[in-house]
Amino acid sequence: MKKAVLFLSLSTVVLCAASPGIRPRADAKSYPVYQDRGDFAFGASLIPAEQAKKMFKPDLNSEGYVVIEVGVFPAAGKDVDLYPTDFTLFVGEKSVALRPVPADTVAEVVTGRKGGRVPHDSRDVETSVGVSVGRYSYPDPATGRRRSETVTGTAAGVGVGGPPPSTCHGYDCDSRDPFPPVSQPPPSVQNANTISQDLWEKSLPDGKTARAVAGYLYFPKPPRKAKDVAWELRYETVDGKLRLQLPR
Repeated sequence: MKKAVLFLSLSTVVLCAASPGIRPRADAKSYPVYQDRGDFAFGASLIPAEQAKKMFKPDLNSEGYVVIEVGVFPAAGKDVDLYPTDFTLFVGEKSVALRPVPADTVAEVVTGRKGGRVPHDSRDVETSVGVSVGRYSYPDPATGRRRSETVTGTAAGVGVGGPPPSTCHGYDCDSRDPFPPVSQPPPSVQNANTISQDLWEKSLPDGKTARAVAGYLYFPKPPRKAKDVAWELRYETVDGKLRLQLPR
């Protein structure tokens, strides 16, 4: 019996750890802007660039992203089918809708700009090992609405080419270790995985929820010419639309 209880407890911990999000504020009214539609309420806050710089591993503002905190609060006995892809950011009446960017995509862009790809040739032997956490979106065949799911996985790969040029000659070569150590994943891969995990863990959860949840959405930074126009966060589903004017 004790083993069963222990197993159940460990399973619960793993499930909790696999869900992204941050601690919600007291209620929707605790956010700078909020709206209540009866069955649920949600509030939002645009995170200042200097504050975001201290919260995340990369400087998202300099990399071309803005961060918006969102809290969702279902009414008692109600639940919300929540998907971050239902949120859009409009900057000015005639602007194109900006959609949230997944954590893994942000990480790839950030590390790609800073380090680029690791050069290699046909003689290299490369290995990569990592854990990926992200979202998979697809159209629901029943409603036509895009849905998304959190996906975790592991991957390992080995690329084998010709051996690198030898630096030893004659008798010294016989003393070499016949099993050289396996090389570590390139720094760019390690950095991308770390950044992606950090961003994902703090992102807004997706899926059905009957409890209050909160997290961050990462949007492409609007152009400079949009500096003095209104920023509007919209939440659009088959049940209707909600709009919040974000103070800056």
